[in-house]
Amino acid sequence: MSPEAVWLLTFLLISAGIAGSILPALPGAPLILVAAVLHQRLLPGHVSTWTIAALAVFSLLTFAADAACGVLGVRRFGGGRRAMLGAGVGAVIGLFLGPLGLILGAVAGAALCEMALDRRAWDDALKTGIGAGLGLLVGAAARLGLALLMAAWLAADLALN
Repeated sequence: MSPEAVWLLTFLLISAGIAGSILPALPGAPLILVAAVLHQRLLPGHVSTWTIAALAVFSLLTFAADAACGVLGVRRFGGGRRAMLGAGVGAVIGLFLGPLGLILGAVAGAALCEMALDRRAWDDALKTGIGAGLGLLVGAAARLGLALLMAAWLAADLALN
C-alpha cells in the first residue's frame, strides 16, 4: 500500500472515529485506535508504541465514561435499574428517529419503566427520564472530548515522527 493511501486511510478512520463518538452506530474511539495501529503497521516508525498504549487506555475510558454518565444521570434523578434498562431500550428504539429520537427515546423509556414497573408518579418518572437524557448527553460530550484528545495525540505523534 502506498504511503499516500495509508495517510488517507488514517485520516478517514480518525474522521469516522470523531463522528462515531457522537453517532451511536459507529465505534468512535476504537476507530481512532485502529487508525493508529494500522498506520504503525503499514508505515513503521510513524506512530510510537506509547501512543498506541495511550490511545488504548483512552478508548477504554470512553466506554467507562459513557456507562458512568448514563448510570449517574438516572441515579442522580432518583431512578433505579429498571429505569436504566428502559433508557437503554428507549435509546435504541429512538435511534431509528435520529439524534433527537435517541435522546427522547431514552427519556421516554426511563419514564415508562419507572411508571409501569416501579409504580412511580408521572412527575417522578419524568424527572428520572430527564436524568437519563442528560446522562446520555453528558456521555456523548465525554466521548467526543476523549475522541478529540485521541485524534490530537495521534496527530501530534505523527507530526513529530
